[in-house]
Amino acid sequence: MFRIGFVAVAAIFLSSCDQTSGGLAPSPNTVVQRLGYDAVALPSTAYGPGSLVTSVKGSGLKSPLKLTYLCRPDFTNAPKPIVDVAASSEASRQFNGTFKLDATALAELGISAGLDNVESVTMKFNNVKIEQLGFEDLASIRAGLGPNCAEILREFSRKKIAYQTKQAIRADVVYTANFKRGASAEAKSVTIGALKAAFGGSVQSDSSSSLQGSGLYYGLLLTDI
Repeated sequence: MFRIGFVAVAAIFLSSCDQTSGGLAPSPNTVVQRLGYDAVALPSTAYGPGSLVTSVKGSGLKSPLKLTYLCRPDFTNAPKPIVDVAASSEASRQFNGTFKLDATALAELGISAGLDNVESVTMKFNNVKIEQLGFEDLASIRAGLGPNCAEILREFSRKKIAYQTKQAIRADVVYTANFKRGASAEAKSVTIGALKAAFGGSVQSDSSSSLQGSGLYYGLLLTDI
């Protein structure tokens, strides 16, 4: 099954198409912010609840988030997150419909190969969940760290650039390329390959025209440490 987080794309997504009302819907990035979260620059299965993180640049956070781990996740022993059923239902409603990304937006992402044959890329969200951990869980994770990780955490905390994921928006997504009439099989293959490379290892090809990502984090709520 192909898993990919395309919220990196969400940062520059065009207005999406609301299939139920026929009007313009907000972009995925806007939906993430509306729900009270910061968008992730490149959605993936990383940085879920309990994770100890900092900015890739080692400075303050700016949405869309570009993060790196302070401590390896297998060293933090985070418990299984709790799914907030009510919040998940609201998030699913907000992400309902099909979001559209045209060739111009794809080019802004640095995806150029095969774009002459693409009219647009649509994305459909499914299985949207809000995952979270309690503050007691977060404290227990920090209390159980080994000496090296604990020292790193103290160092970054003194600089006020240490964070821990409290809640997250997680979802499956299907990206479908809408090709222009007459596009060859080779052209389609080049385009899907370019999209896959741009989205990183979190996605895989589902067919000759689509990619699928599962369990990707699209928005995070971080707490200062």
